[in-house]
Amino acid sequence: MDQSTKEKLIEQFREYLETEQINDESQQTDLFSLFTELAALRNEIKLESRQVKNALDMFKATFDTVQSSQEQLGKELEHCRSEQRTKIRDVTRSLLLAFLEVYDRLEAGMNSLKNYTPSSWRFFCQREIRLIQGLQEGQAMTLRRLDQLLARYRVRHLEVLNKQLNPHNMRAIEVDSKPKIGNGIVTGELRKGFMWDNEVLRPAEVKVNKK
Repeated sequence: MDQSTKEKLIEQFREYLETEQINDESQQTDLFSLFTELAALRNEIKLESRQVKNALDMFKATFDTVQSSQEQLGKELEHCRSEQRTKIRDVTRSLLLAFLEVYDRLEAGMNSLKNYTPSSWRFFCQREIRLIQGLQEGQAMTLRRLDQLLARYRVRHLEVLNKQLNPHNMRAIEVDSKPKIGNGIVTGELRKGFMWDNEVLRPAEVKVNKK
């Protein structure tokens, strides 16, 4: 092998070594960048995880606040509805009691007309008799309509005659004395009593037997 060939081979070997060294340095540089990026990514993930956790904590606190506010609002709404129902029932009760006062007057007027007997029929003409009959029919019709109105509001008349005195829905106003009837039995109804659903709207005023 001549000297020129040896130098050529040595030069090629030197170039090979230099190329390998450059490739090794390039590879080392790429691994360092990769580790650096992985470290940065890990830190970013930790930061985002903390942010997500904080966001979830804030959401939970907000959700708890909204839920608590909703429960409080529901309670207040139910309280308002209860008060409204109570007020409506109180107003309705007052109106029904006013209707009963009208009912008493109409019934008393009709009974007066039924029991009316003139001192002398000779001075009564047919027109006046028809007038009294017309008044009776008119008041009877008004009473029936009032009964229908009360029934619509679930108001019913208390049956008290020949029953034992009940202090919850009856008031003894007068005393009767009938030996053949038991003690505390109602013998007369002085003013009608009424029930509204299961509530006493107005107690009956009665006459009670007492031996």
